Parts: sequence; C-alpha cells; structure tokens
Amino acid sequence: AVVSTQSTGIGAGSIGSSAAYHLSCNTALKVCLLGPVEPDSKSLSAEVFGCHYDEGRITRVVSSIETEQILAYRSTLKYNKLEAESGLKVFTEVGFAEVGVLGDKLLEGTNNMADKFCEKNDIKYQVLDESTITAKYSYFVPPKNCTGRFVKQSNGYISIRNLVKACQTVSAENNVVRRDAVAKSLIKSADGFKIILGDGTYINSRKVILACGSFTNYFDLLQEKKLDLSLNGHTVMKFEISNEDYKKMDDFPSMIYRFNTGEYVYILPPIAYPNGKKYYKLGHSVYLLDPLTKRLNTLEEVKEWYCRSDYPEARTHLQQKFSEIFPTVNVVTRELDHCVMAMTATGKQYIGFCQDGVFLACGGNGKTAKMAFEIGYICSKSVVAGKWDYDLDENDFKIVYKS
Repeated sequence: AVVSTQSTGIGAGSIGSSAAYHLSCNTALKVCLLGPVEPDSKSLSAEVFGCHYDEGRITRVVSSIETEQILAYRSTLKYNKLEAESGLKVFTEVGFAEVGVLGDKLLEGTNNMADKFCEKNDIKYQVLDESTITAKYSYFVPPKNCTGRFVKQSNGYISIRNLVKACQTVSAENNVVRRDAVAKSLIKSADGFKIILGDGTYINSRKVILACGSFTNYFDLLQEKKLDLSLNGHTVMKFEISNEDYKKMDDFPSMIYRFNTGEYVYILPPIAYPNGKKYYKLGHSVYLLDPLTKRLNTLEEVKEWYCRSDYPEARTHLQQKFSEIFPTVNVVTRELDHCVMAMTATGKQYIGFCQDGVFLACGGNGKTAKMAFEIGYICSKSVVAGKWDYDLDENDFKIVYKS
C-alpha cells in the first residue's frame, strides 16, 4: 500500500532519526522515517551505509566554532528526556580534554573559545599541564610542554548507535511509520512530493527532510543539483583492553591529542561494546592534508571504503600512536573500522531549505554526532513551520552547491 504522510525523513541515521523523534512528540503529525536498518555485517550489496554503525562518539563544547559549541551543548541538555523515554543510555559524561604543546596557535584559539563559552554558560573548566594530567592518569603520556583544557559538564561521549535506536524506539511508540528502504528519487507533485523507493514503490509526503549524509549526491534528490561536498575516507582503530584495566581507566575522558608535528589523534575512552569487550578507540586527523585520509568520488568508492578490511598504513600509524600515548596498557586485540566524512565548502554544516517543502541537513565535517540531536530538532521545527525556525542565524548554515 502507498504510504501518505505529512513529513518524511529520508535517511535513518543520527540526524534523520533525531528529526523523526522530535516530530513524533507532536502525535497529531503523520510521519515516516525512511532508510535501511543497520546490517549484521557490511557488504557491497548494500546500497548505502551509515556512520552510526558504531558505539562511542565524542561530544564536547571545546571547539573553535561557536555554532558547534551551542548545538552540542543543547543536545546534551535533551538526552535525559530521551533516555527516560527510551530506556537506553545515550550520553556518558566522562568529560573532554584537548591537549597539545604550549605555543600551538590552533590549540590556543580553541582554548580561548572554550573558556568564553564555559564562562558564559556557567560551566567549570580546568587548565591542564603535564603534572595535573599525569597525577590523575598515571598510565597516560601527555605531549611534552603540555597545555590544554578539561571540561566535565556536558562533555564526554555518546553511543551513536543508542541515539539512533532510542529515537526510533520512541518514534515508533508515537506511531511514526518506519520503512526499511532507500529513496532513489524525489519528485514534486501537486500536493507535495513523491518519494520513489528502490523497489519501485513510492511514498507521498507533503514535506521532506533530507538527512542522507555522504550519499546525498548519489541519488536524484536535489532537482539535478549537487551539494559542494568533499567525501573523505576515514579510519579508526579499536584497542581491546582487559576487564581489569577497564576498571582502572573507565574515568578517562574523551580527548583530542595534538602532537608537535601539527597532526592529532582523537581518543575515545574505554567503552563496553555489545559483544562484551572493552575498547579504546583512536582516529587520525580528519582533514585531507592527513596522508591517511583518502578522497572518495564515486558511489562505488564510498561503498568499497566502508567495506574495506585492512589499511596497513593506518594500522601501523594508529598502533604507534597508541603505544606512545598509553605505553603500559596491555592490548588484547586490535580492530580497524572505516567511515566516510562529508566535508562542506564552508566548514560548517549545511542546514536549511533546498526547495520549498524540503529541508536538508548534511555535511558534518566529521563532527555530526555531538550535534545530531539538536540538528534534528532544527529540522523538525523548520519543516513544520515552512521556514527557518531556530534562534541561530540560518546564514551560518548556508547550503553551497557545485557550480
């Protein structure tokens, strides 16, 4: 049977699922959430993939971009309600630290922005140096001549998988229709839009939210336009530790660790995964100047990257960095994983109407997770209002198309 709705979210990842949740809080609305469920394992036969096929994602207000600080902070203020409604743990407030070498101009700028935001919002922060860090984390080796910031309140990590699951669980209870399918095209109709699915069936919807991440440009969803996006292949490594070490280290914060070479790694603290194992996670710099980052162009390249089994250069690099930072930690096993980051031309997220009745949110620049819940709120408010309906300047999220 043909589904007819008032609003349809195309893309069932962190933003699309968050938008569906916020829309479903108004039970008078008829809403559909469209997108494939997470597979048991990655396969090239899948049409699309999601960066939410994982657990830990850093959430932080320590940032050099004010809009990201605001959206991340507001997301954390809403997690308690979502957790209570869904019964799922989403946010763990272990705090966040960014550390680097004294005199690093980029770090200084980020610290200054963080200090201002924390002071404005009455959030306590701690100035770090080598002695304060090693006194608390004896197993951790900070950079020489270290400086940085540590913020506990509203900082730490989220389970991105549980965020998606929690939003979809509550949405389903609020009668959101969930379709396990991929949208191939979006066609304007007399009373809204016809969304053509991969099996040839369709959904009628008065309004649409597009939240398709790195796959947005590969389907006919933008009236023959293409977003100005660069797709960067990214690799992380998970380091399994023993239960004994986990008990000693479970208060370690999320972190960005800057080296004096200009590169950095980001660190997720030990997290318990659904398989019962506990992992640290390290990822390399997200920008193309990092030699481990690969530019991806075609849909086939993106799918192959998600399904990639090994990447020897990344394996060697991340193992070396982990050994430098945690030289005494005993690693049980190591696992690589891969995802794709959609980088915008502006360095900020694309959020806004791409045509009347179609609201788009795309281009997280590797930082979607910490903001996704609040971005979903922006989507829900604005698509219902038919205009931008949020207290930040919509020009900060301007959509840029390829010429």
